[in-house]
Amino acid sequence: MPKASNASFSERKMAAMYAKIDVWQARAARLLVILLLCIQPLYLNNERYFRLTYHKWAFFVACVAVVILFVLVIWAYRLTRNPRLIPTDKLQIIDWAVLLFAVVTFASALFSPFRDELNVWIGIEEPQGRYDGAITQLLYVVVFFVISRWYKPNVKDFMFFGIAASLVALVGIFQFYGMDFFTLWPVNVPGFGVDDFFNIPFRTTLGNVNIVATFVCVAILLCGFLFIRLKSKWQPIWLCASALSFWMMDIGGSDSGLVGVAVTMFFAIPFIIESRKYLGRTLILISSWAFVFTLQRLFFDVSIMEVRTFGSLLPFGAVFLALLASGLILTIFGRELDPEAPAKWKLGVILIIAVIAISLVGVEIMGREEAGRRDGFADRIVFEAREVLHGNLRDEMGSGRVYIWRHALSAVPNNPIIGSGPDTFYQAFPQEAQVFMGASFDTAHNEYIQILIGQGILGLLAYLVFLGGVFLTAIRKAFRNPLVMAVLAAFVGYCVQAVFNISLPIVSHMLWVFAGMLVNKRVRDWDITWE
Repeated sequence: MPKASNASFSERKMAAMYAKIDVWQARAARLLVILLLCIQPLYLNNERYFRLTYHKWAFFVACVAVVILFVLVIWAYRLTRNPRLIPTDKLQIIDWAVLLFAVVTFASALFSPFRDELNVWIGIEEPQGRYDGAITQLLYVVVFFVISRWYKPNVKDFMFFGIAASLVALVGIFQFYGMDFFTLWPVNVPGFGVDDFFNIPFRTTLGNVNIVATFVCVAILLCGFLFIRLKSKWQPIWLCASALSFWMMDIGGSDSGLVGVAVTMFFAIPFIIESRKYLGRTLILISSWAFVFTLQRLFFDVSIMEVRTFGSLLPFGAVFLALLASGLILTIFGRELDPEAPAKWKLGVILIIAVIAISLVGVEIMGREEAGRRDGFADRIVFEAREVLHGNLRDEMGSGRVYIWRHALSAVPNNPIIGSGPDTFYQAFPQEAQVFMGASFDTAHNEYIQILIGQGILGLLAYLVFLGGVFLTAIRKAFRNPLVMAVLAAFVGYCVQAVFNISLPIVSHMLWVFAGMLVNKRVRDWDITWE
């Protein structure tokens, strides 16, 4: 009996120790989420836009380094207590893909043919300042494993993100109207005007317009689907954050975020029509976008670079009111979702096919006129979409992206397996093709081609298996878990806009944070109360 009693006491002590360590690990993961999603987007030092990427990168590295140190302390404590307390979680296919990506990244940096020209571990430094080298890529992997293993979901974290996203958008919106409260613009910029805004490729607290497009795309979708799917007292914050981010996207000067939002919303139709309440909230969300879209054009229409008359905006106002009224009616009188009801896949697929058909017809009809004769960037997108459907690819399409991609792919055979090293795009790109439309290229403006050049076919395959595994893991829970649905929407939006955008440690870590959440069993099994 005494032996049994001692064994029981030892087991209780061990269980208490496990629980204590688990709490501290969860705190470390949550701290990392808040720092990377909520604090880093707002972080600026006294140099403002000068060396902005460096300071954001340094903040990112410092955050991850602190968490790594914290983890090492926890593991050291575990070892002193009991070696069996060291985690031995079984690795899944996603984990192996991420580890393979890390190994290829390390090898590509180690054997890079450009290691004498560039510090491939850090990446391009000043004056371009990308800092997307091997160290950054490997720290993304650390972020993924910390969050996928230890993060415990807390709705307040997403409330904090909504506030941060709103502040980022507001700073940029006020900048647009000449109210640069934090004096982010260089002091030698002459009198500020709307035209000046489009000549300066830096916005709000994030800098480069492409980076802003990535952030607002993610914010629109994450906060939007939290508003749609999660009944919470923080819903007004998420609605406001999504609307303000949409406003920032409207005046941002880059189309990639718009594409990410549009494609994600399109394929989210089966999730939106699950209940009338969800559909109603979706209409309210879209009405908020219509409201800021209309409000912006009362002051200045960025698509035609002039002020619209009040009468010309009446159709936009009518759309806003119709969406809002319909959304309120469905939200108030719609039925609650039955958690046992089967997902409406068939209806969702039919609607998706119908929207595809209508979109193709619309693109064919509206895209016939030459882009130069049309009103603005939206017309240019439609025109270029029609040309692509007809197989007419021209180098200047996508602001020169077709040219970049075509020449970048021609460089792949030079280092096909593990690439030329992280952040070596400028060196690997054919030098005879370096200048086009008055610009040279240190990035592919496509994250997948960027990885193909830097980490080769093996690195890209590992990355795609990782992304596909995360998506397939999350989609099974998305219908019945509102948090998974919202994070998955942000994840998909990021992946879509990445086809046209650049990777920098200002926002790229967000993908790895979301991936970690979607793989995390605690997030996927989050206990919610059905409406």
